[in-house]
Amino acid sequence: MKKPFLLVILLALCCSQTIAQKSKVDSLQKAYNKNKQDTTFVQLLYNKSLSKYLLTNVDSGMLTARQALALSRKIHYKKGEVISLTAVANFLNISGDLPGSLKVTFEALPEAIKIHEMRAVSSCYNTRGLTYSTLKDYKKALDNYYAARDVAEKYHYNDLIVVLLNNISRQYLDMNKLDSALYFTKKDYAFALKAHMTANLGYLIRNFGIIQFKKGDWAGAIKYYVKSLHDTSTRNNHYLQSEDYRRIAEVYQKTNNADSCIDYAKKAYEQAKLDRNPDQVQRTTKLLTDEFLLKGNYKDAFNYQQITLKAQDSLFSQQKTLQVQNLAYNEQQRRQQAEAAQIAYQNKIRFYGLIGVLLVFVLIVSILWYANQKRKKANNLLHRQNEQIQTQHKALEKTLGELKTTQTQLIQSEKMASLGELTAGIAHEIQNPLNFVNNFSEVNTELIDEMGQEIEKGNFAEVKSIAVDIKENQQKISQHGKRADFIVKGMLQHSRISTGEKQQTNINVLADEFLKLSYHGLRAKDKSFNTEIVTNFDDNLPKINVVQQDMGRVLLNLFNNAFYAVGQKQKAAGAGYKPEVTVSTSTENNGVVIKVKDNGKGIPDAIKDKIMQPFFTTKPTGEGTGLGLSLSYDMVVKGHGGSIQVNSKEGEGSEFIITIPIS
Repeated sequence: MKKPFLLVILLALCCSQTIAQKSKVDSLQKAYNKNKQDTTFVQLLYNKSLSKYLLTNVDSGMLTARQALALSRKIHYKKGEVISLTAVANFLNISGDLPGSLKVTFEALPEAIKIHEMRAVSSCYNTRGLTYSTLKDYKKALDNYYAARDVAEKYHYNDLIVVLLNNISRQYLDMNKLDSALYFTKKDYAFALKAHMTANLGYLIRNFGIIQFKKGDWAGAIKYYVKSLHDTSTRNNHYLQSEDYRRIAEVYQKTNNADSCIDYAKKAYEQAKLDRNPDQVQRTTKLLTDEFLLKGNYKDAFNYQQITLKAQDSLFSQQKTLQVQNLAYNEQQRRQQAEAAQIAYQNKIRFYGLIGVLLVFVLIVSILWYANQKRKKANNLLHRQNEQIQTQHKALEKTLGELKTTQTQLIQSEKMASLGELTAGIAHEIQNPLNFVNNFSEVNTELIDEMGQEIEKGNFAEVKSIAVDIKENQQKISQHGKRADFIVKGMLQHSRISTGEKQQTNINVLADEFLKLSYHGLRAKDKSFNTEIVTNFDDNLPKINVVQQDMGRVLLNLFNNAFYAVGQKQKAAGAGYKPEVTVSTSTENNGVVIKVKDNGKGIPDAIKDKIMQPFFTTKPTGEGTGLGLSLSYDMVVKGHGGSIQVNSKEGEGSEFIITIPIS
């Protein structure tokens, strides 16, 4: 996920307000201590939430803003209610609750316009722009930013103008329109200096660095990032520090300086944790994951990858995306219903007027003319409704495209999870041949020393005997070395992205390797797990053309599911239950048949038809994505022209049967 989350811009908006609000809080506190008016206390709570808690404690800021909102509604203070809603929307956006933030702006904006609270109007438009930018709807994002800027310029809100020009610049950066981004950044920088609004210059300095980075000027980019770090507005801003450190790390990544990249990425991660910013966390840990993978440090890569996936889920889960889309659609429906109600009311009034006109004979001509006009209006209304239907159709097509993108991201996550399981098992699997290599190497060293002693003694018969032992040991070293080499190559081959190229493959060897890797991977996570593994491989099985990476993933999914099923039943059944997983191969009807059978909990009849559907899973939250069997089905049926059958009885176990055509 390359799209940057524009929470920085929201923070910039709030930071610009806090300068004036800090002094305002003191004056409001004095005023409230003097007269104890509820309206003054609402203003005090609102300003305190933004000036005191915005960059330090989001939860306390949200609580304070909601207290201001509750009191405003209790005393029917409309202005206090509106400004409190804008603060709540800000904090919801900071915490990653995009649906909640968008919903609050829909509630606050019409009320702000109604009472002419124009600063709140500008803030609502800006918050909407942030949300649409996160959802990659760049046109709506820019429309809202420009609307917010127009209001700020009309009413001379200089602090908001600085922020909104920066928002627009950042949006053009995300769209890779560097000329427009540079234009608005320069314009904003000049305006900020002229208006003495220097609290947010760090954001603008970093924008210059991003532009240089996108142009490939690495040295120029680092110069601006370092300058931003040293700016006074950055010192107590964990978000800005995290951004600058991460972007310096990205420059070192581009210049292949891995150690410096990791060092700055870790600094960025620490600042992101202090800022409690899920977007910064996932972007910095994604950078660390990539670098540790390149260095071959799979343990750290896997750990950071889990943090990345957790942060991504908190920001861009499918449920949140659908909530935002449904919220926008419901708002549109509400407006349409309100317009329809207004039209119905007007038609009702016209109807009663028409009845009065009908009572007067002399107005017959006027009545006919009116009826004709009404027909034209009905046609115009029908035309507008048709246009609205077309607009909704296009919106639904766009939603479908976004869902497909989300599905692609989840499929990639499933593949990375599979790689993590292989990594856990590979250490155990490769240890056996390495132990043999080490042991026989030590024995050979001792035998060579002994041979030297026997040569000095002239006992050549013993020398020949020792030489024979050394040769046999050397052959075993070679044998187990090749074994380790085969395991490593198999691991590397599985981790690569599938090229789709089919190769002649021994299914028995492939099944045996992934069966061991799956078992040891589960054992690495749960030392108490044990099960009996039975293999019935057909020694006369012919080699067949398959995509090895894809078929390996299919087998790994089936083995993992089988071990999981018997493990769950073992926990419930107790000591009297003996878990068993059986893998067999054979040839039937000009095809290779692979059967994976377990005596686990089995599959209920009610869900048998659903297990191959994408995102369907019976595992608890966090233990499965619901993509394993769906991907396996596609790889076997669509990728290899084969079939997958399931035989299962609840409480007794399951058997998956894969058939791959030989030719």
